[in-house]
Amino acid sequence: MAPLKKNRAFKSATDAVTEKAWNKLACERYVETSLLRQEIALSWKRCLQSNIDPVKNKVSLITPDLKVLTEQQRDFLRVARPHMKKLYESVKGMGFIVLLADAEGIILDLFGDRKMFNLAESLSLVPGASCSENVIGTTSPGVCLVSRNPIQIFSREHYCQLYHDWCCSAAPVFDRQGNLLGTLDLSNNNEKLHHPLILSLVETTARAIEMELDFRRVHADFNKSYHYFKAIVNSVPEALLFFDSQGTITHMNNTASKILGVSSQGYVGRQIEDIVSNYESVKQRLKNNCCWTELQFATPKGPVYVNAHLKPIKNENYEDVGVVGTLKEVKEATGGGSIAASYTFDDLIYCSREMEELVQNAKNISFKDTTTLIQGESGTGKEIIAQAIHNYSPRQKKPFIAVNCAALPKDLIQSELFGYEEGTFTGAKKGGKAGKFELANGGTIFLDEIGDMPLTVQTNLLRVLQEKYIERVGGSRIIPLDVRIIAATNKNLLQEVENGRFRNDLYYRLSVFILNIPPLRERKEDLEVLLRYFIRKHASSQGTAESIIISPQVRRIISAYDWPGNVRELENTVIYFLNSMKGSTVTVNDLSPALKAGADVAVNLKTLEELEKQNIIETLKQCNKNITLAAGSLGITRATLYRKIKKYKI
Repeated sequence: MAPLKKNRAFKSATDAVTEKAWNKLACERYVETSLLRQEIALSWKRCLQSNIDPVKNKVSLITPDLKVLTEQQRDFLRVARPHMKKLYESVKGMGFIVLLADAEGIILDLFGDRKMFNLAESLSLVPGASCSENVIGTTSPGVCLVSRNPIQIFSREHYCQLYHDWCCSAAPVFDRQGNLLGTLDLSNNNEKLHHPLILSLVETTARAIEMELDFRRVHADFNKSYHYFKAIVNSVPEALLFFDSQGTITHMNNTASKILGVSSQGYVGRQIEDIVSNYESVKQRLKNNCCWTELQFATPKGPVYVNAHLKPIKNENYEDVGVVGTLKEVKEATGGGSIAASYTFDDLIYCSREMEELVQNAKNISFKDTTTLIQGESGTGKEIIAQAIHNYSPRQKKPFIAVNCAALPKDLIQSELFGYEEGTFTGAKKGGKAGKFELANGGTIFLDEIGDMPLTVQTNLLRVLQEKYIERVGGSRIIPLDVRIIAATNKNLLQEVENGRFRNDLYYRLSVFILNIPPLRERKEDLEVLLRYFIRKHASSQGTAESIIISPQVRRIISAYDWPGNVRELENTVIYFLNSMKGSTVTVNDLSPALKAGADVAVNLKTLEELEKQNIIETLKQCNKNITLAAGSLGITRATLYRKIKKYKI
């Protein structure tokens, strides 16, 4: 019991010192700072300057009308009240009241045990009254509003004699910008029950109020942003569909809802693959950076076909977080709304003579309806060339229908290409369905990966090319066609003919004019302009495109690499190192594993070039300097051979 007696003795001594300081204040209107805590002494001085009488019997309080609270006061009170009740429950029956005041000291709410509540009411401390320091003198709420720090004030530390029986603990409450909203206070008139833990309890409650206010503000801002976003998206005439990186549909606007015949609530939250029947092939096209594709929606009104322009949505780290699709419904009869050719010749990036010749030849045939076969390895840009031809031709305002022959289901390829009549098979759409050729009428049909078309369909395609008309599957009606045909393949079709996998007569029907796109390894002078273009394309949003430096070693690796994936692989490489690099210089460590494997090759590039030069010299000798034979033997084009002869000064 000795320590307890010692503490009580110390407390009594402290009370005596404080009482001495207050008596001097009451008699001489002087603050003896050496006898008081600093924050109490400063408060007493402010009260003297405000001409507050420490011994008067009643304090005149400012009492505004709480019916006209500001929106901020109402929000503050609405959020704080449940937390005040929880605070009170923890001290209920111990003679406490809980008080909430705003930043000006106006009491917004006050409740608690009956005895203390009646005492507060007798002193006019009620909702609407002021508890600010310049009105009722030194109290915990008043000092807290001035110092903006938690504080406890006991008995005679109060400036006015009216509150000498009071013990108060108050903590400030701030908004997320650090602006003072008000103060929370817990008061009683029993100092033995008003220990330091009471202040900790008040502080904890104040922080809880702040966190809920912050959460509500963030939630309100999110709702406001979402409603702005929704209003903007619904105001545009285009049909828009959004889905996240997991394939979950997050939003669709009113125009898209109208096309698909279902409310946005009917699709939002569902997986895109559950309602788009051909999504597996669409995913592959997205991986290959194909922006335009056809989506086949399974809707309550039946299958709906749309041409979709799909654009990735990226976050600040340039990571894919979703996709926004612009939808255009494919009209059955005329193909209206199915024009999907977005590329022009201006989208081709090059400086090589080979590409210049290719583009010039493509422009020359654009004005004619010549059936064209585009040959090139994967990633060289065959569809870009096809779209550019269409957009350079008199048919540019007409439909451009792209068909990936390799992605069409084998059992549906006939109906997809030529359409079907109602009742042809179970599940056939009422009224039938127009095929790709019918939809392309008046415009261009692009048959991509034509080398993968089954032989049975090749026969029907040959008839279409010869007769210029189609018949829907299950029908007998002849539908005349006015369609330009552009086909493309990454296969050697003549070799496919020899192997019996492609019809000889169809090959010669398709290859009236052939455009051979050279692989990137045969036009490496295009590497630099393509690199810079892709860096600007993918880094411009970060504002760093012009400051990016490619180290000499990386340049050697890029030059030595064969680029089996061609331009598409180069673009993916740029995206990879932009996301990997730490500074502004691209180093070997920033490259993809495939490129890193070529580091040793790059170091010995000079030796490889000497070997290539010697190989060309030997081949020319064996072919008696016949350029055509030598190019064929080396597996390169005549133009490439001429360029290398010039390069090596042979």
